[in-house]
Amino acid sequence: MENVTKKTAGSNEVLLMLAFSGGGTRAAAFSYGVLQELSETPVGKPGLQHPLTEEIDVITAVSGGSFTAAYYGLYGDRIFEDYEQVFLRRNVQQELTDQLLDPFNWPRIMSPYYTRADMATELYDETIFNHATFKDLNDANGPFIVINATEMTLGTRFQFTQNYADIICTDLSQLPVARAVTASSAVPLLFSPITITNRAGECDWQEPEWATKALASENRSSRLYNLASSYMELDNREEHPYLHLFDGGLADNLGLRAMLDGVLRRDDITQALSAIDMQQTRRVVVILVNAETALDVESSRKMQTPTFAATLGAATSVPLQRYSFETVALLKDKLKEWEKQSYDAECGASRAHTGANSDASDDCKGVEFHFIEVNFSEYPDEVERTYLKQLPTSFALTNEAVDRLIAAGRLVLRSNSDYQSLLEDARVRNQELNL
Repeated sequence: MENVTKKTAGSNEVLLMLAFSGGGTRAAAFSYGVLQELSETPVGKPGLQHPLTEEIDVITAVSGGSFTAAYYGLYGDRIFEDYEQVFLRRNVQQELTDQLLDPFNWPRIMSPYYTRADMATELYDETIFNHATFKDLNDANGPFIVINATEMTLGTRFQFTQNYADIICTDLSQLPVARAVTASSAVPLLFSPITITNRAGECDWQEPEWATKALASENRSSRLYNLASSYMELDNREEHPYLHLFDGGLADNLGLRAMLDGVLRRDDITQALSAIDMQQTRRVVVILVNAETALDVESSRKMQTPTFAATLGAATSVPLQRYSFETVALLKDKLKEWEKQSYDAECGASRAHTGANSDASDDCKGVEFHFIEVNFSEYPDEVERTYLKQLPTSFALTNEAVDRLIAAGRLVLRSNSDYQSLLEDARVRNQELNL
């Protein structure tokens, strides 16, 4: 991740990263509930406490989760004052339909250069994001926000960060935030892709060293080689003069790949933390907010051929859920590897300095990693759990559904044993420091 900065009130020893999944308003409300809970959780030394939200360094998001991430990145705690009215409780789906049916818009709609995605961008720009650009997002001094989309022809993830924009020689600062959010949430068939001109070669961008090394290796089946290949395809302007971006969930419905790709590009945790100027970090916390719904099993209970809608739903949701599981497992394994690597490096250095038999070396600690997943499956009540999992992926939910999603996000995070252990550990450490 580039340009990650620590809040003034936040601890330099903690790197807190959130990942918001896709899922329309369902995902947006669920992640908003998690933010609410974090905002009402005090941390820090006695007398110098601050909300846990002030520790957030990175939010990476996709589709519906991008609305919450972008709004919080732009406006901070204001999100708790007006976001529900601005977005969550609106029937955005109906508003988009009304615009489509408005005769005033028909001449523009008939143009090949104006699409339903452009119409959605205008609506979001005007009514949600107040014409904010990525410059405004950067100037807001909030968490580093990564909005993820999928490039249609390559089938790979594209993230709206200056690192990616540099490849195609584009200044991201003037791009409306609404356009990135539209691309991230542009469901195929319902919306057309957002198109961006590829200007690769018009600037002095250079292939990064990690990609050069990966592409020079003979291990073409490695994850790093494939990551470098997809990354460098963006530099191929001759083959890809235009990028067509739509729903980020098709490449990564959890928003975790931005973190995972960042991990894969680094040889060790020290190198990774140095790259984002956070060498003092002692704890890395990843909170995944997963608004994934249950798979539809009704078709397997019937002899009849599944309907077109059921077939289409299975073709998209089943592979995504399997892929999501693999992404989580891979990231957890990599973080465990880094934790051991960090411990071995620090404790080895400590033993070398104090002597192999010294008691001082027994107190050495590396960088701790904590992975916390907040999902509907962890909701304690079975009836409510079923209700949450059956909510549709749309931009039109009832006020009751929004209320229950927000409450669920708060309760599931608060009930998570790993989360509570993390808070208790932080409280003990701060009390010891205050003695």
